[in-house]
This record gives sequence, C-alpha cells and structure tokens, in this order.
Amino acid sequence: MPPINNRRKIIDQLIVIVLLLSVLSLFLEYGLHQTRTIFWITSILDYLIVTLFLTEAIIRITRAPDKLNYVRSNFFDLLLLIVIVGLFIYTRYTQYTLGIAESSRLSTNIILVRNTFNILKILGRVKRLHAYIKSVSSHPAQTIAFSFIIIILLGTIFLMLSISTEDNSRLGFVNSLFTATSAVCVTGLIVVDTATKFSLFGQIVIMILIQIGGLGIMILSYFGAFVIGKRISIEEKLALSYLLNEQDMQKLSTSIMKIIFITFGIELIGALILYGNFNDLYGDSGKAVFFSLFHAVSAFCNAGFALFSDSLESFKSDLGMNFTIAGLIIAGGISFSVVFNLIENFRTNVETNIFSRRIRRSNLTLNTKIVLIMTGFLIVTGMLLIYALEHKTNLLKYDLKTQYLGALFQSVTLRTAGFNTINFATLRIPTLLIMILFMFIGGASGSTAGGVKVNTVSVVYAYLKSVLYNRKETTLMNNYISKNTINKSFLIIFLALGAVFTGTIILGILEPFPLEKILFEVVSAFGTVGLSTGITGSLCTLSKLTIITLMFIGRLGPMTLIIALSQKPEQVRVKYPEGNILIG
Repeated sequence: MPPINNRRKIIDQLIVIVLLLSVLSLFLEYGLHQTRTIFWITSILDYLIVTLFLTEAIIRITRAPDKLNYVRSNFFDLLLLIVIVGLFIYTRYTQYTLGIAESSRLSTNIILVRNTFNILKILGRVKRLHAYIKSVSSHPAQTIAFSFIIIILLGTIFLMLSISTEDNSRLGFVNSLFTATSAVCVTGLIVVDTATKFSLFGQIVIMILIQIGGLGIMILSYFGAFVIGKRISIEEKLALSYLLNEQDMQKLSTSIMKIIFITFGIELIGALILYGNFNDLYGDSGKAVFFSLFHAVSAFCNAGFALFSDSLESFKSDLGMNFTIAGLIIAGGISFSVVFNLIENFRTNVETNIFSRRIRRSNLTLNTKIVLIMTGFLIVTGMLLIYALEHKTNLLKYDLKTQYLGALFQSVTLRTAGFNTINFATLRIPTLLIMILFMFIGGASGSTAGGVKVNTVSVVYAYLKSVLYNRKETTLMNNYISKNTINKSFLIIFLALGAVFTGTIILGILEPFPLEKILFEVVSAFGTVGLSTGITGSLCTLSKLTIITLMFIGRLGPMTLIIALSQKPEQVRVKYPEGNILIG
C-alpha cells in the first residue's frame, strides 16, 4: 500500500477513535452522577481526545506540501481546534484549582459545549474523508434524514445545559431529546412545561430548532452559502431538489430565495400583529417582542409550542390572537408551492385585468386547487363537528362567540399545529375520534404540516371513485392521475397506518391510559400535531422513545424514510406469469 494511503488510514482511524471518545466523555460527564472515579475517567478521556486532535493536526500540517496554503485552506478547522484546546485547558484549570464540587456546574457546561465542538469538527472531517458519507450525500432521502438527526442531537445537547432551564437544573437526556425532536419535527408535544421549565436561553434554542425544522437545515444552509457567495455541490443540489420536489435544478436558487423571504416575511407580519396582544400584557418590553416572535414562528411552522402553561386557553375569546395564529397555521400548512402559485396568479390577474383591461381566467394548478378545497372543507367540517359534539358539554360555559371561535381554532390546529384554547383532557370520545381522523389526514404535501397529506387523500378518493364507477382511468378535476401517483398514495397511507398501529400497541402495553387517549397521542405524534389529552408528561421512558420515533417518521414522511433505508434495486429480467387471486 502506498505511504499516502497508510497516512490517510491512520488519520481515519484517529478520527473514529476521537469521535467515540468524545461521545463517551459527553455521557460520562452529563449522564451519570459525578463521583471522583467518573472525574478521573473523564479527565483521562479528555487528555486522550486533545492529544489525538493535536496529533492529527500535526500530521496533516507536516505532510502538507504547502504549509501556508494548508493553514489558509483549513483556517476555520484549525480555529475550532484552538477553541477546543482552550476550553480543555480552562476546564482542567478550574477543576484542579477549585475542586470537583465547586467547579462542577461551570465545568460541566463548558465540557458539554467543548465536546459538541469535538463532534462537529469530527463530523465535518468525516464527511470529507469517508466514502460512506459521500454515498449518503448523493442519496437525497438519506441526506434529509441525516440532517434532521444531526440537528435533533445538537438541540438535545443545548437543552441539556443548565443555562437552558429556569432553575439551572439539568434536564435529563430523554426529556431533552424529546423536546428537541418535538421542536425540530415541528410537533409541539411536551414532557416539561415550556413556559416555566426553560429559561430565555432554552426558549430561544427551541425557537431556533422550530425554525430549522420548519424550513429544513439544507434550505437554510443553501441560503447561508448564497449570502457568503459559496457554491454548493451536485449532491447538495440533488437533496434540495428532492426536498422541494423541484425538477429543474436551475430554478433551485429562485425557489429557495422565495421560500426564505416568504417565510420570514409572513412570520414578521404575524409577529407585528401579535405584538399588539403581548404589548397589552407586558408593556413595551423585550418580553413582548420575544413572545410575539416565538409564537409567530411556532404558528407558521405548525409547531404548536407556546410560552403559556395552558397553551392559548387564556386567549380563547380574543379574536385578534385566534385569527392571527390560525392564519399563520394555514399559511404554513398549505405548502410553499401553493403560496407561490397564489402570489403568481394574483400578480398576473392584476397585470392583465387592470393594466391590460382584459378578463383572464384563473391559472391555479391542480395541486393548488386540491389543497385549497380540501383545506377549506376540513376546517369548516371540523369546526361544525367539534361544535355539535361539545357545545352542550365543554363549550357550554362560554358565550356563543367563544364557542364557535374555539371550535374554529381547534379545527385549524388539527392541521398539525398543537395550540389549544379548550381543555382536551375533558373532550368526549366521539370528539377525540373525529380529531384523530383529521390529524391523520394533516396538511398539504411540501408544507410544514404533517399527516398523510390532503393531496394523498384526494388521490385515493379519486381512485376509489373511478373503481366505483368502473372507469378505466383515474381523473381528478378533469386531470388524469398516473398509476405511479396512485400507488405512492396508497403506500403512504398503508405505512402511516402501520406506524400508528405499532405505536398504539407499544403504548397500550406500557401505559395504563384508555385506548382513545393512547391512540390520540400516537396519531398526534405521527401527524406532528402536538395536541394531547394531558398524558405526555406521564409517559415512561420507552413510551417517550416511541413517541420520539413517531414524530421523526411523521416529519420525515414514511415514503422518505423507506427510500432512505432502501437499497438500489437489482435488475431482474425474468418475466413471471400473471396470477389470479380471489378478492372480497
């Protein structure tokens, strides 16, 4: 083997060792009760990690043909190494001068941050070195799944910091993972009270995770690369085109810029409107500004996180608050492609009808028409059903305006945003079952919403209608639907039912709650809705991990997950005879 390959193999092995040691050190420092034995073990691990990092850097610098050029090309990588070494020296200094007990809180936070830097540095290096990661980056579905996992883990680490909690206590790993997953997957299910448990820092972390989860880390990364003038690779473009369902890669830049500006624009408008409500509560203060921004981001991304212990129950009669939040939820739940089409159609109509004085027919796409019709139908139907089932029970104590407003708001939130203005713990079983169906359907494909999507349900409806009327072709609003689209739609629903069924069985075994509440929790997690009957915080660890998995599957989409896990199909040239099976 050539010498250069030997050196690369040694460096690769060093990177793997450092990664394993960093993860081990992270959990020893934070996951276990700190004793003198744990202290000495982690100290030895820290020395090994820094030594290996320095060894790897020295090997690279000494072997580089042009050392100055190497330093320039790897400036940020070397700067990160300096930060890691500096934090290592500082933590060792505080622990040896102040002792274990006195420095534990400060040093643990610093070690947590330092080891996060370690893992980031290693992941960045691994991406450049290993062929496996390169193959992942050329597989769009795997790239999307991998990016979500990385953001969830980073969010978990930051939420585990003592500065993330109001009382400076440590939030456990599972609860931190649950909260981070719920935020990144824009769900809104919580195991601890967001309003009282987390500090301002922790709430900011959650808001950032929601924004990243709503838009996607790759879209934000591309936007950042565009701002600083950096070009992106073909693999990254493939992943983005898959994520946005954009066939023409030349339009990627335009589409992403539109998504960024529309997202931030709508969120800013929503925050400005909400500021009027929070200004009345908190006055002209930074708290009112932050509350406005947090709830605008949470609503548009369909996350459902609120900074009030009762969600939005205190605002059940507030028309401004209800309609603003509902409007943001709908805007985020109809997909960017629909928003683009509506804006373009409006602009064209204005130019044609006003300036050219000619009547022009609507140029809405089939997808836009389906999404708007289904969204309107589900919201109105949901409102009427909730009101009919609850107006003599849970809604009876409110005036007529509040009853209809509450029914309308909760019908909108079933579109996968977990805000609530009524108490879900006391809802009747028929109401819960209706809500489960609506949560399972969810929002539109390509949006921040979850569920199997209204587009999928529309295709299945069109197919069943064609079968019922014995038609050879499946049509929807005078448009032919391909067999491939029909097959995908049925597969998505089948996989979704499988995930919900499995999750319900697991929670049914582990938890003592009634079946309807367990099913509601499972569908809420899979649909990334975030509504709950109040049992989330009481779930055992295995149940929480099940809900975490369901939230991840729901946000990624069962089809994307299957594609990410699947291998390249083998070419089979054998043609089998047609078989007949009795059906029905």
